[in-house]
Amino acid sequence: MFFIDVAKIADDEWPKLVALLDEAETARAARFVFESDRRAYVAAHALLRASLSGRTKGIAPAAWRFAATPHGKPFLVSPRTRLDVSLSHTRGMAAVAIASGGDVGVDVESFLKPRDALRVAERFFAPEEAAIVRAQSDPQSQSEVFFAIWTLKEAVLKADGRGLAGGLDSFVVNLSPLAVSSDSGESYGVEQWRRAGFFIAAAARGEVKFRLMEKHAAALIQAADSFEA
Repeated sequence: MFFIDVAKIADDEWPKLVALLDEAETARAARFVFESDRRAYVAAHALLRASLSGRTKGIAPAAWRFAATPHGKPFLVSPRTRLDVSLSHTRGMAAVAIASGGDVGVDVESFLKPRDALRVAERFFAPEEAAIVRAQSDPQSQSEVFFAIWTLKEAVLKADGRGLAGGLDSFVVNLSPLAVSSDSGESYGVEQWRRAGFFIAAAARGEVKFRLMEKHAAALIQAADSFEA
């Protein structure tokens, strides 16, 4: 698990991060209307590519090739490995997860942005989860709990490849202790962190241990430069 605080990336580092992307990603980044969204997208994809190269020696960040499932989950096409990947970005933060031989998902959201948390929870969450949001004493607390649950559920749906099409109410997450229960009997390991106004959540099939590390743009760029030395 890796994350990058987009606000910490210097202006002169952005062109070097864009250089880590392939043509399709560069074109997609250019289509974003808002600079904040474009930067979050670039940061996430550069982070994923550099992190893969750091794990698999001898492959430059720009050399990785990806495709996506019908529900939008990316997977590696070339070079072929047993690695499963997931990435998430929102304005101000990006995160990626890399797992060997298993399905993994990650989600990141700001819990500071306004949201009608209770209304959305009652519409889309399982009843047990909506009750947790409802039990909070004020709107800010409801928003934080809502996003704690939301990120965990998104991470689970990404791990099994369903995306939101799988239904947010098709399983239940518990916040204390962190756990997932489902009528299907699927077992997931989950973890969650708070960083600078954001929740980062990860999920994988089975019992796993996650380790979260912060990355900085300078390190990503330096790693990429080593392939050109």
